Amino acid sequence: MPSRSPLPQRLLLCATLAMAALLAGCDRSIDKQLAEHAAAETTLGVTPNEFAGRFNQKLPDALAGMRVDEPEHMANLYRLDPSRLHPGQYEYVLETKVGPAQTSMLGTLNKKGELRAVGVLLTDRSQAARDEFLICADSSARSFISSNPEKLLPLITRLTSIALNNPGQRMTEVVANQLLSVEVVPQGLLFQVQPQQ
Repeated sequence: MPSRSPLPQRLLLCATLAMAALLAGCDRSIDKQLAEHAAAETTLGVTPNEFAGRFNQKLPDALAGMRVDEPEHMANLYRLDPSRLHPGQYEYVLETKVGPAQTSMLGTLNKKGELRAVGVLLTDRSQAARDEFLICADSSARSFISSNPEKLLPLITRLTSIALNNPGQRMTEVVANQLLSVEVVPQGLLFQVQPQQ
C-alpha cells in the first residue's frame, strides 16, 4: 500500500506559515506607519513659554497696525504671562485668557511640550471683544510669520468675515509655510496658526 501524505496536515501547515508571514508583515507595517506618523507630526517649533515671549514682543506691532494710540503702553493689557500658562482639561492642551475681555488663547502640544497649533477664541460679540480677538490673532500670526506682517491683519479680518458668513466651513490661507484658519465652532469663532502639513 503506497504511503499517503496527510493532505489536511499539509494544508494546515501551509495556512499556519502563511498566517505567520502575514502577521509578521503587519507588525512591521504598523511600526513603520507609527514611525511615519510621529515623524510627520509637525510643530511650530516653540514651547508655550517661547511663544509667550514672541507673542508679547509682537503685540506693539499688532496694535500699531490697528492704529491704537500708545501701542507700547496698551500692549501691557494683552501680554501673555508665562506663569499663567497651564495645561487645559486634556493633557496636551494649553489654555489661558488675556486682555480686558478675557480672550481665550489655546494651544495643542506634542508629547515633547512643543506647540503644534495656537488658537484664539472669540466668545463675546461685543466690539471690544472683537478688537481684542483681532489683536491676539494678529500677534499670534506675527509670532510665526515675519514676511509682510502688515498684510496679516487684513488677511485675518477677511478670513474672519468669510467664516462668519459661512458657518461650518473652515477658511484657510497659507502664509510663509504656516496655515492660518478661521472657523465658527460651538464655543465661538476660532482663529488658528499651525504649520502647513
